[in-house]
Amino acid sequence: MIMARHYLAVDLGASSGRTIVGTLSNGQLRLKEMNRFWNGPTEINGTLYWDFVYLFRNIQEGVARAEKEFGDRLVSMGVDSWGVDFGLIDKQGKLLGNPVNYRDSRTDGLLEKVVAAVGKETVFNQTGIQFMQINTLYHLYALARAGDTQYLQADRLLFVPDLLNYWLTGKMATNRTFASTSQIYNPVTKDWAFDLLEKLNIRTDFFAPFADPATVLGDFNGLPVVNVGSHDTASAFAAVPVLEGESCAFLSSGTWSLLGTELSAPVINGDSLAANFTNEVGVCDTIRFLKNLSGLWIIQELRRIWAAQGFDYSWKEMDTLAEAAEPFRFFINPADEVFVAPGDMPCRIQDYCERTGQTRPQGHGEIIRTAYEGLALLYADTYETLERLIGSSLDVLRIVGGGCKNIALDQFAANSTGRKVITGPIEATAIGNIIIQMLAMGDIASLAEGREIIRNSFVHETKTYSPQDTDRWQSALRKWRTICR
Repeated sequence: MIMARHYLAVDLGASSGRTIVGTLSNGQLRLKEMNRFWNGPTEINGTLYWDFVYLFRNIQEGVARAEKEFGDRLVSMGVDSWGVDFGLIDKQGKLLGNPVNYRDSRTDGLLEKVVAAVGKETVFNQTGIQFMQINTLYHLYALARAGDTQYLQADRLLFVPDLLNYWLTGKMATNRTFASTSQIYNPVTKDWAFDLLEKLNIRTDFFAPFADPATVLGDFNGLPVVNVGSHDTASAFAAVPVLEGESCAFLSSGTWSLLGTELSAPVINGDSLAANFTNEVGVCDTIRFLKNLSGLWIIQELRRIWAAQGFDYSWKEMDTLAEAAEPFRFFINPADEVFVAPGDMPCRIQDYCERTGQTRPQGHGEIIRTAYEGLALLYADTYETLERLIGSSLDVLRIVGGGCKNIALDQFAANSTGRKVITGPIEATAIGNIIIQMLAMGDIASLAEGREIIRNSFVHETKTYSPQDTDRWQSALRKWRTICR
């Protein structure tokens, strides 16, 4: 029997974080959670901050628990996180201030100002990235325009996982999978979009050297720290157990929904610009060609608001309420900017429906169903665009991540796209993180071998949904396009 190998994944989402140990034994991967902790923005004097000292303390606790349980059998660790955000480091190597949350209002209106200054084509041709005001580009533009003191004093800019890796190892490096989410990285030249940055008078002198996934950065108290797919979607895509030769779309489902496919080269042209698609760097020289869509964020906000009012629904109870409501009465586009910021999401859904010539949904079940159907129809619309942009049909939709557990939404996704949906694994980001650690430590030879391990290890989590009522859903999609576009 081959001795078991243990790997620690630090997996930070925009609403929670966790440390998980993956154990590889006899070709099977098993997971054990070490700790789980809240993550989210804290508003102070009108600015949304992340609490990085709190996050790092919880990471240290997770590592300590893993070392206590597994000792020197722990092989390595790796960090992945949500995208675009960063910290600024001074010449003494100190963090100048808590990183600001991507949903902060400092970027309001700046996307339009950047486009007016240099043109959409210039930005997209140099970065291949979807236009979203949360992108790093607009945060840096805000700091540059304001002459922000920390921005001017900074010696280094480190993205979220790079900052945590620096605190762990003392090494400063930029992970390409993360840098590519920023809209300041060029996936063709594989370097910063220097021309774009210079045109916008944004600094180009404080970036750390690049480091690719599946490399060892250094160590934390003797434990090797691997540069994984540090953007959580890169890790999630790595964990999709796609079969060789299978033509499929990937959907990483969580606070955000990332819908796309895996390619060998970026698609940067007028059509992908018009469709506002994105070309992010994946692991093992791949491109994640996808669109960032508002995911379970709306559902999470509904649940939060109602819990404060005394209605503490479980996710299953929300599914039940949605399924009991009449279908296709109301239509929303979850990608509308009105749903981006935290706030009274039930009222925003009602207001959106009224503003678009509909009546106001009443009751929690109607509101939840409106949100679910809106997401599923957004998936279907994006799916058709994806197939058109790559010039081929995608026969299967594979959904990974925490959103897999939302059975009602999974079935709606199959119905709306007219495609077979296969879900799982649930902890995709942590699993993809672990697979890249295995690759770096020489325990597997390729990404395909890692995916085979995933396929064999998480059969119990795999569910298949066949399309139902497709004619009715296609009719609803036509109506959704009429109302929501």
